[in-house]
Amino acid sequence: MTNKDSALRASTMLWLSLLTPLCLTLAFPPFYLWPLALIALAPLSICALRGKTGWRWWAWYYLLGYIYFAVNLYWLIIVTLPGYVVLCFYLALIFPLFVLVLRVLAKDLKIPAIIAVPVAWTVLEFLRGTLFTGFPWFSLGVALAPATLLLQSADLFGMYGLTFLAGISAGAITDAARTGQTRRWISPVAAVLVLLAASFYGFYRLSQPLNPDGPKIAVIQRYIPQNIKNSPDTTQEKTMVNKYFAMSRRAAAQHPDLIAWPETSVPGFLNSAWLSQSPDEFSRAGRHLLEADQHFALQLGRFSMRHDVNLLVGSSAIHFTATGKTRKMQNIAVLFTPTAGELPRYYAKRHLVPFGEYVPFKKSWPALHRFLLGLTPFGPNDDYSLTPGDSWSRFTLTAEKNTWRFAVPICYEDVMSHPARMFARVRNGKKGVEFLMSISNDGWYDSRPELQQHLQSDQLRAVENRVPIARCVNGGYCGFVNSDGQIIKLVTNHGHSAFVRGIAVARLPLDSRITLFSRMGNIFSRLLVILTIAALVLGLAKRFYLRDQQTLRDKTSPDARARDE
Repeated sequence: MTNKDSALRASTMLWLSLLTPLCLTLAFPPFYLWPLALIALAPLSICALRGKTGWRWWAWYYLLGYIYFAVNLYWLIIVTLPGYVVLCFYLALIFPLFVLVLRVLAKDLKIPAIIAVPVAWTVLEFLRGTLFTGFPWFSLGVALAPATLLLQSADLFGMYGLTFLAGISAGAITDAARTGQTRRWISPVAAVLVLLAASFYGFYRLSQPLNPDGPKIAVIQRYIPQNIKNSPDTTQEKTMVNKYFAMSRRAAAQHPDLIAWPETSVPGFLNSAWLSQSPDEFSRAGRHLLEADQHFALQLGRFSMRHDVNLLVGSSAIHFTATGKTRKMQNIAVLFTPTAGELPRYYAKRHLVPFGEYVPFKKSWPALHRFLLGLTPFGPNDDYSLTPGDSWSRFTLTAEKNTWRFAVPICYEDVMSHPARMFARVRNGKKGVEFLMSISNDGWYDSRPELQQHLQSDQLRAVENRVPIARCVNGGYCGFVNSDGQIIKLVTNHGHSAFVRGIAVARLPLDSRITLFSRMGNIFSRLLVILTIAALVLGLAKRFYLRDQQTLRDKTSPDARARDE
């Protein structure tokens, strides 16, 4: 091959590899071109297996990853520019690592790309969603949320099972494009058969009836930007809560069983240990704060009893040591019931948002901890670290003669598959909950795509465990998702669901099906990780062995001996 041909081939590979971040971007909201998720990995895979390697190519693959995440996570800039930059540097590693793992599997171990591509990407995506508490945003499987038939397979192996499914079709295209491959038609045919099997499974699942007699729930949507929520103005806080009450009175007229407000919708602290304190035990500032929180709690309890409705709100909790110092603060969901004299119950969020609610190395590496604080929305001088809850608490919703069990993933918890599964995991042959009530505060962002992408995560969580989800979000897309991942209803105002105010009321259809994913969790992904590590060790050992053998042959060849003589 001449230098001109080599340069032309390199140029072609560069342009081809750009198609992967482009297809990945278009597969997610706001574009919703989900079929592109089935082919998105093919261009990069073809380049990885047909192109050259070297530091320039590794740098190029890393640059592709950085461009992809920097473009699509732009909505983080308004929250923390330094954190956005560093996060993109970290996430970009998945592109060159994918190329590395794929080359070992496909070139060294001769594994067909139809297997190697989905294995490599799924393993790395699973690790990205797990390590350092995880950041699974833009998981390839989530892009398939609008593909209703394919989405149903999530109840088998979860979100990463759908990622694997998308990787199969991309791997088949890669096999068909590889030179020197005999019977290149086998992989595309196999991929079509797999997709058809997944579609038939989806059709079967969708044909199974749901129980329409679930709870009637109302969600309150009112967009409040985070700078207003962070304001120290107590008058503004009271105005905000009063507006929620006004909308809730309108919702109560439709006689729901439960009314839900978003995460941190009530300022201050609403845990019973704090509310039961005497104001006389505190200084003037502490007394004023406690009295305000007790007033809010009294209002919420009276509203619940007056309208004979359960009321779920988002707030915070504070706990003290024996000497009166703050021991921990938590992000909580609080349930007020119309039963007189009953104290509100709460769930404390267990999976905290990294660099938002949790910054590591506080005690083990203080210097690094201070640096990482600079990446948070609060800056280096404000350590807004929360304490995670210690149990997957569930609530009981009682209305007339009916009783339902439900749980409340808070904020980022519904993006992860683990919390929803822990809530729904099987106990005594039955699901732990009959529905989920997801509450979140997306008032940090001013981006409609972030809200749409968050909604897609709830579609995955609903199918993984076959539990319907009601979602109440400060920002938008409050509404209801059934256990087949279909959106039942959203808050709309003049045709829009983002950054508007409104009420949505619906009866959730219940589902008694127990899924394989609820029983087994991410065991499929974990097994892939173990097998991939073993394959990498074997592949690299094989590579070094062949290299040593080639060196030995070169030294013992007639030409080498002639040179020595």
